[in-house]
Amino acid sequence: MTNPPWCGAISRRTFVTGLTAGAALLGLSSLPLAARTRVPPPTILSGEHFSLKVGQRPVNFTGQRRNAISVNGSVPGPVLHWREGQTVTLNVFNQLPKDTSIHWHGIRVPSNMNGVPGLNFPGIRPGENFRYRFKVKQSGTYWYHSHSSFQRQQGLYGAIVIDPIDEDPVAYDRDYVVLLSDWSDDSPQRIYSNLKKDGHYYNRHRRRTTTDLWRDVRAKGIEQTWRERHPWNFAGISDRDVSDITSDTYSYLINGQTPEDNWTALFAPGEKVRLRFINASAMTIFDLRIPGLDMTVVSADGQNIQPLRVDEFRLGTGETYDVVVRPKEDRAYTLFAQAIDRGGFARGTLTPNQKFTAEVPSMDPIPILDERDLGFTPASGAKAAGRQPSAEEHSGKLAPAGLGSNSSIIHQPTEKGHGVALRALTPKMECMIPAWDCVNISSATTAAYFVTRIFAASLHR
Repeated sequence: MTNPPWCGAISRRTFVTGLTAGAALLGLSSLPLAARTRVPPPTILSGEHFSLKVGQRPVNFTGQRRNAISVNGSVPGPVLHWREGQTVTLNVFNQLPKDTSIHWHGIRVPSNMNGVPGLNFPGIRPGENFRYRFKVKQSGTYWYHSHSSFQRQQGLYGAIVIDPIDEDPVAYDRDYVVLLSDWSDDSPQRIYSNLKKDGHYYNRHRRRTTTDLWRDVRAKGIEQTWRERHPWNFAGISDRDVSDITSDTYSYLINGQTPEDNWTALFAPGEKVRLRFINASAMTIFDLRIPGLDMTVVSADGQNIQPLRVDEFRLGTGETYDVVVRPKEDRAYTLFAQAIDRGGFARGTLTPNQKFTAEVPSMDPIPILDERDLGFTPASGAKAAGRQPSAEEHSGKLAPAGLGSNSSIIHQPTEKGHGVALRALTPKMECMIPAWDCVNISSATTAAYFVTRIFAASLHR
């Protein structure tokens, strides 16, 4: 098996992304890009002893110069390649003017090695070194990130690949990490402050408009439009509230590269290629597909699973999925990861030749949510519309207030107001019923939701 470099470099912005992708689709030459500060691609570090330096470096992902937090000078940080059964030692030196930390996401370690400040660990002060040391007790695809302030959003993250102590049950010829992330030129502190003041602050351009209303009236009539829209408006809920921070603010990267940078991985026709997808974003959910290629999911969050063939899957924040593809044609394929709000995407290319590129597909329509997507039962929708649910609506499956309870849910006055996005009067707890009835936004990162969206009609299809 070969282990080609898992690469990484830089990023851009949704507007420039769209222009460049459009030019490519029209067969035009690439649009001139503003001068950017190139960040070196992440290296691959193997062995048992590692030295990681956390510092700042200038970046220009969108045409605006900003400072990112790097590990050994790269964003993302180096890929850490371990082997199950090893005892690894990682010396982390803090070159920042503030405290930092590194948390090993999904790795089973002693609590004092977990890297979460306040959990038997004080954090790493400026100018100081902290030595992590633990035995590697698992294998698979994982990642690391800061647990201090908003440093993860500023670039402090990287991939971990752990080889099994025995022979890997997954056969492959090439192996690549595909690390997805989001970037904003705005400071994460400002983003957080804006969200605290208004949960819909960054969702302004995804809301329904008068034009949408007029289109519905012409297509369905006033009465049906009223019936469909009134419960939502009465409850103050948007059926397009799929992402708190949208592509108007975020740019999306694969291994630190923007769509126009086009991260590229090579293959020879007929080879089996293992792609280790990691969602290291701050809060973006991606829907990922490779047009023209079936994918076989072989691992989820580092755990081997019964292989499952899919043509698309949803990757929640913090999740990892390993897939194997076997391209047989001498052509390029696009790795297309669109943000759930459909305002932007990350893009890479799988190709037998560096000169080959593939068409970038158009994005799907904005998802339109229904009551099930928000965790409501039909009865709760009736209450939201201002009427009491009928006995028939109340019959059937319970929507418990707590485990094993069918008591009424009482919302306190403090749960009302401008800053509250929605309140579920009768939330569903039905992951044991047919999968297509268990579509809850809060479970978007669970395996059940993953399987649901493969075989059921997805929000955008």
